[in-house]
Amino acid sequence: MEKEEILERIFENIKNGKNSLIWKKNTYEYADLIKEKYRAVYINETDPIKSKMIKIIREVSKIEKIKKIESEEQLSKKTKDQLKALLHKRNRKYKLIIIFNHFERLTRTSAQYWMSLTGNPYIIMVGSTFGTHKKEAYGFYKTFKLINKEEQEESRAEINISIPFILIIGVLIFLCLYKLSLISSDKVMTAVIMSILVTRTILYFVK
Repeated sequence: MEKEEILERIFENIKNGKNSLIWKKNTYEYADLIKEKYRAVYINETDPIKSKMIKIIREVSKIEKIKKIESEEQLSKKTKDQLKALLHKRNRKYKLIIIFNHFERLTRTSAQYWMSLTGNPYIIMVGSTFGTHKKEAYGFYKTFKLINKEEQEESRAEINISIPFILIIGVLIFLCLYKLSLISSDKVMTAVIMSILVTRTILYFVK
């Protein structure tokens, strides 16, 4: 999917008050374009929560032209819930877009926190995902609309096709190591472990 089409769908979701998720695309490429139309803050990743919230609050405060903006040190003394309340107070009238990457890295704690934040109709998130999300983040995932779903499905199909070939490679590695182990000291288990490790490593990078 072309960049222009992805951006168009992001804007459509924002207009309808929906969170957007992009498959294997860095949202940094879209941050400035989103900022041209909406209040937006790019945080890259969602953790650590507190430092990201401090950044968002300070950015929003600048947009609001607040004269005395709290320092990072002052804001760090507040709890995460206090920071959330402060952000809601600072951003009452306009849509605020929080842009991030790597939804798949969200933990239970971070997913619950950001989900509670977007319960506010004026806060919308645009994120990316480069893999399968954790099951504890499923509830939050359901609040997003995946923009380039076709690309995700194509990627998964490619993985399904490549897995049998990777397993064959694993078997070949085992046979090679097994032969070598017979020549040296008959360490069959070493050959098994090594072939499993190599196969798992390849599968990890493919996914």
